[in-house]
Amino acid sequence: MKTIRNLNLIILVCIALLLNVSIPCWLNSAQAEPTANSDKCPIYPCKQGYHRSFDDAEKWVKKFDDPARDKWQKPNEVINALKIGATDKIADIGAGTGYFSLRIAQAYPTATIYAADSEPSMFEYLKKQTEKKSLRNHAPVKVPADKADLPSMINLVLIVDTYHHIDDRVSYFDALRKQLLPNGRVAIIDFTAESPEGPPPEHRISKMGVQDEMRKAGYTLDQDISLLPYQYFVIFRSAKD
Repeated sequence: MKTIRNLNLIILVCIALLLNVSIPCWLNSAQAEPTANSDKCPIYPCKQGYHRSFDDAEKWVKKFDDPARDKWQKPNEVINALKIGATDKIADIGAGTGYFSLRIAQAYPTATIYAADSEPSMFEYLKKQTEKKSLRNHAPVKVPADKADLPSMINLVLIVDTYHHIDDRVSYFDALRKQLLPNGRVAIIDFTAESPEGPPPEHRISKMGVQDEMRKAGYTLDQDISLLPYQYFVIFRSAKD
């Protein structure tokens, strides 16, 4: 009986894709793992993000900062591709353990990096790392999950493996656009459907889905960078620039 039900779901998905229509929320949530808010359909084209707890920073350090990650995340190559200016103000939203923000702060000592995260544990960990590494240009910022309330106007926003966690993304990025300096950019890196790394497949958002949502939020695609084996890497600017 379960096999027949799953087959019916697959058939419905295929029909929806062929007809180029949205897959209903109830169909996505029927396939989702039982996580917080999974009943709200946490994948594109629905509004809700994939919710899980990151409340133990020391635990996540072992995963996020695992040297094996460098092979496929290519942090130095990503940072070079961002073309950061010497005095840029950069916000790493969903900074986590500082995998990118700390590297950027060290590579660009005259730039200002805001390491933004909504998890109290991550925020405290970022503060400790900032002090430990004596990085005066690295400023941890605790932000609400539903709004990037940054302390300054920004040249570059970096969002790595975090886009799929954000709720009501069109509204979120529309508000974020108002915090960009002229010619400001938003760089988004997230997992492809085929990636062996990343969230459960039903919680991933396609590159086309990201582009569609960002267009609705008032952005235009600036760059589509082919660099990473498991993730897409796209950069947007405000359509009004």
